[in-house]
Amino acid sequence: MRQVPTSPAVAIAASLRAVGHPRSATLRNGAPARIRPLRTEDAQRFGAFVGQLSEGSRGCRFHAGIGDCEPAALQQLVSVDGVRQVALVATLPLVDGEALIGEARYWVGEPPGSAELAIAVADAWQRQGVADHLIDCLLEAARDAGLRRLYGDVLASHTGLIGFLHRMGFQTCAQGPGGGLLRLERGVAPRPPQPERRPLGALRRWLAGPFVPRP
Repeated sequence: MRQVPTSPAVAIAASLRAVGHPRSATLRNGAPARIRPLRTEDAQRFGAFVGQLSEGSRGCRFHAGIGDCEPAALQQLVSVDGVRQVALVATLPLVDGEALIGEARYWVGEPPGSAELAIAVADAWQRQGVADHLIDCLLEAARDAGLRRLYGDVLASHTGLIGFLHRMGFQTCAQGPGGGLLRLERGVAPRPPQPERRPLGALRRWLAGPFVPRP
């Protein structure tokens, strides 16, 4: 059975293998975006991102809804350890920095090998492929971390998000833990083993074979 790494160094290395340096992405409207890990210094940008979400988009992300983030809550949202929680953001370049237009994360939970998913995209940038890029990168991070399943609880009224997750391979499996919630999940396939390089394989076979001295 694959285990979720408990060493911070191992888990952070897994998430960095999935995202690495900021990954470039071209959105459907041609805009250049980057996918990268969320950092603690993103607190101000993340607060602006949440503050600009419509009521419906906030409901998709936080279910009960959330107003402007209080400093303590905002700090908690941007403080991820890369082990039990991995968070990625999509950004656009600005003259004086960058703007945050999307976020996706998972929390490792129960049963073992599973993690809960959450995602949000700025209203002006929805249906431009931001969520697709975020989910693809998050799945790679989950795969490298040894997870076997991602799931999310979505309000049944949010048919757009449900349709998107179905398109990304998630299936509706049950009612969620609260009224009006649906649970969607998908498996995380393990990364296929890398084929053995021919020169190394030939050397191993030569070393394992019988030694025949030259005449």
